[in-house]
Amino acid sequence: MPDYQALRPRFHLHWAEHIDSTNQALVAMMAAGAPAGTVLVATAQRAGRGQWGRQWQSPPGGLYLSLGLKPDLPACRSPFLTLSSAWGVATSLANLGLPVQVKWPNDLVSGGKKLGGILADTQIESGRVQTVVIGLGLNGFNPVPDSGTSIQALIQPEMAPGPLNSLEGLAAIALYGLMQGYLHWQNQGDDAFLIDYQTCLANLGQSLTVEGQAAEVIGVAPSGNLRVQVKPTHNDRPAVKTLEIEPGKVTLGYNA
Repeated sequence: MPDYQALRPRFHLHWAEHIDSTNQALVAMMAAGAPAGTVLVATAQRAGRGQWGRQWQSPPGGLYLSLGLKPDLPACRSPFLTLSSAWGVATSLANLGLPVQVKWPNDLVSGGKKLGGILADTQIESGRVQTVVIGLGLNGFNPVPDSGTSIQALIQPEMAPGPLNSLEGLAAIALYGLMQGYLHWQNQGDDAFLIDYQTCLANLGQSLTVEGQAAEVIGVAPSGNLRVQVKPTHNDRPAVKTLEIEPGKVTLGYNA
């Protein structure tokens, strides 16, 4: 894998105490002419959003961060903005000793419990993504439900104090991870990147039900959709069937 230790993007940092949504505010800032690399961090959000418009609880102690980029890429490749962002942050945390994986398509998990999530808001013109705001919600030192976990819970007592012990440090790790994921995908291309993404995919081999039939997760397709293999029944011909599942069409769940 390419070495991104020398990566020093020019970030334009903005901070807010309380805000409705960092993504919503940064989308407006980008539309008003803010440059690529603009970052908005908030102490808490009043109306944080997850995928499909779900509410994202955003109490103080968590990391709520949005990054604006201007990728100029075909709209059909836009799912990789989410995949590469999740992979990049998970990889940055794993490199610091935390057992973090990705849960397709946009979550960060550890031990099957939710640690964070990615939400990419894109602006598409003439079939190309001109601007994207990538939002990250990460459980840092905030209370979490039974199905969640946090950086605080994952830090081992024997670990020396470091960037994981503060929200400022987590923000730096997250920004590095977001850029690392984006550049790694751009440098490797879709197919090669998917191989790396699947190495830290928590869902590989997971059993689920699709259209009333038992199935197993076998990877992620070049479309960004989940690839599942339907387990054969006595009446199946052919015996094995592979399907692509779009985001939002199946629930993969968390460990409680």
